[in-house]
Amino acid sequence: MATASATIAPAEQGLFERKLPPRIILASFFLLALPLVTIVSLTSQQWFVSIYLWLFGLTHFVLTLSVYLQSENLRYFRATAQNIFLFFVIPLAILMGFYAIGVLQLNARFPVFAVALSLVIRVLDFNHLNRQTYGVYQMFKARTGLRPAPSIKRFEQAYLISLTALLLTTFLAGGICPLPLVREWLPKAFVASGSRAMLPLGALTVLFVGLLCLAAVCGAASVTLLVRAGKAAGRRGGVPEALGYLGIQTAAALFAIVSFRLYFATLATHYVEYHVLMYPRCFNSELDDTSGLDRWFGRVRRNWVIFYGTTLLVAGVVMVLRAAGSSPSLPMSYRAVVSIFDGLFVFHYFVEMLIWRFSNPFFRKALTSLYFTPRLRTSQ
Repeated sequence: MATASATIAPAEQGLFERKLPPRIILASFFLLALPLVTIVSLTSQQWFVSIYLWLFGLTHFVLTLSVYLQSENLRYFRATAQNIFLFFVIPLAILMGFYAIGVLQLNARFPVFAVALSLVIRVLDFNHLNRQTYGVYQMFKARTGLRPAPSIKRFEQAYLISLTALLLTTFLAGGICPLPLVREWLPKAFVASGSRAMLPLGALTVLFVGLLCLAAVCGAASVTLLVRAGKAAGRRGGVPEALGYLGIQTAAALFAIVSFRLYFATLATHYVEYHVLMYPRCFNSELDDTSGLDRWFGRVRRNWVIFYGTTLLVAGVVMVLRAAGSSPSLPMSYRAVVSIFDGLFVFHYFVEMLIWRFSNPFFRKALTSLYFTPRLRTSQ
């Protein structure tokens, strides 16, 4: 009679089971976000912000293309009519939509449209930020080996949605927290000149207080459930680390919730963790030797200096073109083409919602082994 035996498929330790990657993510708040806020409070110079956005921000948008254009993913994108619509039609429509906005000068001709568009982009932006925070937090929790009550995810989602709504409320309040006490005592360095509220401040203040209470309740419930799970299992390994991550992302969000002028610092850990998580997807993913694009990508990624040098170069070109595109002396055709780069941001927000879904069997198979060692499997 055959008996089942457990064997482990040869595999390297997953990225998120190693010590360094989570530590880099946690350290980014103290080594990058806090210094950025400090420098902004002490000087009016902004050149360092531009360098930071080039090194961390624009490169994180460019890296999306390195995954999107891999041949295995492209085959999956065109496998069904639904995939074609999601991965080709909508992203192309986003880019062409921004091109049309530039050609027709819709933002300049219709101020109401410009305000509505900026609002939509901010909603997508804030949602993207906190969706990624939720996903990375699940990875930190997975390191604990615990299985908390299923309700914990509902509280975590509600908590992060509350942070998204708080960010949006501050944005609607002219970029400054609507609470009167905060607006009165906020240093001038953190207040953008000429900012005006889009809605009555009284209504925004009531909404802000309600969202703050909701965030406090949901945050406390999620933390309590995780700590309780650790105690019940008789081990707390990894729990402080997971809660530390949630804590620094909360503090980072509070920067922009208080003053939207600090939103670039809010994104510091977001940028760093994205670069950390993209490392195995860029360097360890399988490539198809029959694909010319994959062969080219394989040559670039053989040396990480060349890979990141190329990424920085492309990000720098995008940054220069976007900066130049705002000049009224340039032909409208040039500025219209440059407006496509603004669409790249929304392209990133949309595509990222899809290519990191562990609930999708295709991406779960591609991602799981990169971040966690495959589980034991049985053979007869």
